Amino acid sequence: MAISAFQILLSRMQSRVIAFEAQLTELRDLLAKRLSNSGDLREAAVVLSGIPLESGQRSYSVLYKLDVYLRIVECYLTLGCPTQAELYINRASLLQTECQDQHMIMRFKSAYARLLDFKQKFLEAGQRYAELSIRFPWLKESEKMAFLERALLSALLAGVGQQRARLLTTLYKDERCQSLQAYPILEKMYMRRLISRNCLQSLEPLFIKYYPQLFFGGKTEETSPIDAEGQDAAEATTPGAGGEAPNTPASVRPIQNILERVTVEHNMLAASLIYNNISLSNLGELLEVDASRAEKVAAHMIGEGRLVAQIDQIDGFIHFEKQNATVASLSSQIESLCASVNRIVEGIEADHPTWVAAQHI
Repeated sequence: MAISAFQILLSRMQSRVIAFEAQLTELRDLLAKRLSNSGDLREAAVVLSGIPLESGQRSYSVLYKLDVYLRIVECYLTLGCPTQAELYINRASLLQTECQDQHMIMRFKSAYARLLDFKQKFLEAGQRYAELSIRFPWLKESEKMAFLERALLSALLAGVGQQRARLLTTLYKDERCQSLQAYPILEKMYMRRLISRNCLQSLEPLFIKYYPQLFFGGKTEETSPIDAEGQDAAEATTPGAGGEAPNTPASVRPIQNILERVTVEHNMLAASLIYNNISLSNLGELLEVDASRAEKVAAHMIGEGRLVAQIDQIDGFIHFEKQNATVASLSSQIESLCASVNRIVEGIEADHPTWVAAQHI
């Protein structure tokens, strides 16, 4: 009843928007809240988008504009509409640097990480979730652990590469992860051990909880290009990259393609640490794919710099090149040191934001 009354009043006052801008803005705000509470998120987003934050006669505070933009983003993300959400997250990003409210900054960072998940940029999303799990000390412990769990799942879904390895290292050394359901798989991936196809599938309840769009929503509205690190899941649809070929049945869920890609690529990297060389047929058996597929995956990873190896197509062998042990150890120590420094800096930022801003860090 109240919603209908608000909608009628809004339509009648719209013709005099200049004279009643303040009243219309308040009306839209109240109507959007009632629509959200009733579950009509799409209409709530439309109503909020009608507030003239940039083009109106009134001047709105940065905090209010950010709140409106983020409410719109949160509505569209809940609806599974990343394209519309990205439009408003981009507007919010222009304002968040001017905002000192830590709760609003947390909302922005959380929404942006969720958007990256929708776009299947899992590595970037995981990095942001990891930051959220430690940056804001006033968050409840359950909220911090939820962000940490999302960081871990995003890391597991990301394509194999150096940046993913760094994120896995950071998470593995975070003692809080030991209480998470996915920790045994994190440990195997960090240690670069071979994993079975069923290993990641055992986490399906968690993936359904955090990535319902990959189970029930079909394809997202947009596809991310493959980057140099192979971190985006878009490569899951590239033939030979451990993903879905063009003639894959539509009934195959996106999550299946992603988990298949992750498993094959991880085991390829693990095999490179076990063998100096191996025939493509034996490699295929190890990866649980045929020899042709194994060769294509290896070639794809070599081409992107994610695997150091040479393929001998004449003899049907792949030769793995080993990294110098001293260099590898030094690199690991440097990564660990950088991760520790980052945690210290983020802790200082969280506890003393005013001082940090004054130092222009």
